[in-house]
Amino acid sequence: MCEQDMVGEVSVEEICRVLSRAGIGIRGDELKAIVGSERLNFEAFVKFCRSIVSTEKFRQESVTDNDEECDLKEAFNVFDIDRDGFILSEEVEKVLWRLGLWEGKEEDWKMMIQKFDENLDGRLDFQEFKNMMLRRNVLVS
Repeated sequence: MCEQDMVGEVSVEEICRVLSRAGIGIRGDELKAIVGSERLNFEAFVKFCRSIVSTEKFRQESVTDNDEECDLKEAFNVFDIDRDGFILSEEVEKVLWRLGLWEGKEEDWKMMIQKFDENLDGRLDFQEFKNMMLRRNVLVS
């Protein structure tokens, strides 16, 4: 478990475990050299995920907008556990717990939902999720 000051962050080791489950083998020291840190906050993690997607898109010369939309819908569906068309902070927590990545507090994910919740209904619909994932100017702190 993480220390209190590490709440809301994900470690390189945790990312390696997830990548391993996805069939991507990379050592912790290699990944640390790539990301430049032992831990990533939410925004740095999103930026890292986008870089993986960008690298994959570069490898696949014929990626279309429809492919991107399908990929985003699949990712959205991972978090939309009850299939009601919305992602709640509780669903984010459950998915991360199942992946072995839950170390934070529910408040961390509520803040993330609030940050991208454009219509202020307390949850993310697919368009809000898509806007979050496709946001171009992510600041890393």
